[in-house]
Amino acid sequence: HYFIQSNLRMEERKKFKFDVANKKYLTFNSKDVKTDLTRWDLVSRLALTTFSYNDYFKDYQAKDFAFDFFSDPVVQHNLKVYSTSSQELVSWGSHEIKEVQAEIIPCTITSMEFFDRLVTPGLVRDMGAIYKCLDEDIEGFLVSDELHRMLLTEESDHWELYSEDERQEFLFLLFKHLVLGGPICQYDDMLERYLEVTKSLYKELVTVQKSSESKNIEIVTKVLKVSAWDSDICWYPGDEHLQTFCYVILNPVNRICTVLSHDFGKGVW
Repeated sequence: HYFIQSNLRMEERKKFKFDVANKKYLTFNSKDVKTDLTRWDLVSRLALTTFSYNDYFKDYQAKDFAFDFFSDPVVQHNLKVYSTSSQELVSWGSHEIKEVQAEIIPCTITSMEFFDRLVTPGLVRDMGAIYKCLDEDIEGFLVSDELHRMLLTEESDHWELYSEDERQEFLFLLFKHLVLGGPICQYDDMLERYLEVTKSLYKELVTVQKSSESKNIEIVTKVLKVSAWDSDICWYPGDEHLQTFCYVILNPVNRICTVLSHDFGKGVW
């Protein structure tokens, strides 16, 4: 993790500046995906917001980018946050940012074959049915199938299907967030829609191009996992939780960044 304090001498570098970018996310807003997100209790708290930025981004600038991003008035007034009182996404509003965290998330997977290994005895059947297990509370989630166990606990017989590095990949994290869902998520019995929605959103969020050298398809997108703080209070995206997250997905080709954020909140209990 990178940390940055508000008393850094900002005049020593050029600040990133942001503006609202109008981009339509046809998959995210499609009827089928909205139906899935509603069933998984993500539809009301999951937000996509798009901004343009003014300068080329390099990995070592992650903390500076995050600080400028959260401090920018355009960002503050257009970022979405879930309001428990109105039960809808509203403008984040003005905040004085004293500290940020920024982590570069690997984004290298170009094929959904990455998930083929899920179809294995005891986890997912050949036809896509997910194996059930005895109900168990893990990390605050009521777990009743082997897919959730594999995602949440090293005690799962299938934990080692994916290495620690693979579990940090943006594609894996996106899949995991969809499967875990919101506070009153209705879990699917079949794997199919989890994979289809993961694929659709990933394709919509990630930019690829053909390498001039290898001629292979390569991902040019950079993904940052970020949060904004005032001392020990997390201003954005919210209280620490596996399902409370904010990813800034940068497209360096046209200098557009998309914010994918979700606040799990306090749950329903």
